[in-house]
Amino acid sequence: MSAVSKRTKFAYGLGQIGEQVKNQGFGAFLFFYFTQVLGLSGSLAGTAILIALVFDAVTDPVAGSLSDNWKGSRGRRHPFMYAAALPLGITYVILFNPPAYSQTGLFIWLTVFAIAVRGAMTLYHVPHLAMGAELSDDYQERTSIVAWRTMLAVVGGGLVTIASYRLFFPETAQFENGMLNPDGYSRYSVFAAVIMIVTIWYSAYGTRDRIPELPKAPESPERFSFRRIVTEFGSAWENISFRSLFVGFTLFGIFFGVLGTLGTHVNVFFWEFGTGQLQFLVLPALIGFALGSALVGPLHKRFDKLPTLMFGCIASAFVGNAAIVLRLLGAFPENGSPWLLPVVFMLLLINTTIAATSFVSAGSMMADVAEQHVLRSGKAQQGIFFSATSFSGKLASGFGHFIAGVGLDWIAFPLESKPSEVSSEAIQSLGLLNLSAGLITIVAIWVFRYYAIDRDVQLETRRALVDR
Repeated sequence: MSAVSKRTKFAYGLGQIGEQVKNQGFGAFLFFYFTQVLGLSGSLAGTAILIALVFDAVTDPVAGSLSDNWKGSRGRRHPFMYAAALPLGITYVILFNPPAYSQTGLFIWLTVFAIAVRGAMTLYHVPHLAMGAELSDDYQERTSIVAWRTMLAVVGGGLVTIASYRLFFPETAQFENGMLNPDGYSRYSVFAAVIMIVTIWYSAYGTRDRIPELPKAPESPERFSFRRIVTEFGSAWENISFRSLFVGFTLFGIFFGVLGTLGTHVNVFFWEFGTGQLQFLVLPALIGFALGSALVGPLHKRFDKLPTLMFGCIASAFVGNAAIVLRLLGAFPENGSPWLLPVVFMLLLINTTIAATSFVSAGSMMADVAEQHVLRSGKAQQGIFFSATSFSGKLASGFGHFIAGVGLDWIAFPLESKPSEVSSEAIQSLGLLNLSAGLITIVAIWVFRYYAIDRDVQLETRRALVDR
């Protein structure tokens, strides 16, 4: 394979912005909008998004298997990337514009259109991830490709979030906090949809020159069937490194999913930040993921991929909860203090830098697992492996929303309330709920111990494939 140019890496990585905008929209805006603004029960909101996840359990491997076996002049992955963009944008706008405001109506609307958005995203995201593993067969170069993808996703998604806070949720005399203004969410959805469509189409167009070098579909592909998908996924599941990476990173993702889902609640009610300060708190993700993406290559050279991943998960769990722990212990700046925002900013920056090394490591490691599968089975099925990566992220997001939603109802957190109307007991319970997610990472670290591919194993796999 020829070297992958920076232009190609940029175009490929830019495509991840669409998925990141959707994820940040679900975490920062959608859950808060349906619960705190529209008054939907946290349990119902979390359940709706979890139901959409069950739908993904079917569509992710379907998209992976279809793109693995697709034959045409535009290759295996690009036709799906082009086709998914417009349906994704349209369904995203509809999701944020519900006509019914009863509990049942809101629940049905959120369930149906969360499914539609996730389905459209799957049609794009799984082929896009699989293509990333196919752009290079070099152990270190794969880390670079994933780093570009991670960095551009976080920077691009973060800039969209900052612009959304500024444009659609300004502080006004009518609303104590701009995030409580229902009119801003409709305008935000159109803005986000346009960004997703444009970045996805550009990614497909900007990587089109690599199509001749990418792996081709089998000459006589099997007819599509769900039984074949189950068989293909079962074959992948036999690999212990795949099982370890899939389960472990899903657990770590659930931890991040809970933090992300509760993030707006924590910022608005626990810290009492306004939307001007919320814009500022997007910057740690932009800077941190850029730093983490730059650091991960040298870390892999020095320590390899698995140790980098495990350390990132452990450190992120500690640093991600440090601010709330210190506040509950009475050793943190009070709300309104000029030191509060800078200290929270620095802790978020450290946490996102550490977390970025884990996310990039996991993506690079999955490419190595998929390559090992080619050697063992003789089949290039990157779509199946990266449908598992996509599903892992959605599984984490779905359970993150569900745990957060049930947790809000369990602590009886008041809905449709202004920050000044919420009791100190409810705010303290919100902080404890946020902390509980860190326990999940303990199990994740235990699972990661079974991953069995390092630099030497990958080199042996590459040599064996070349010899074959």
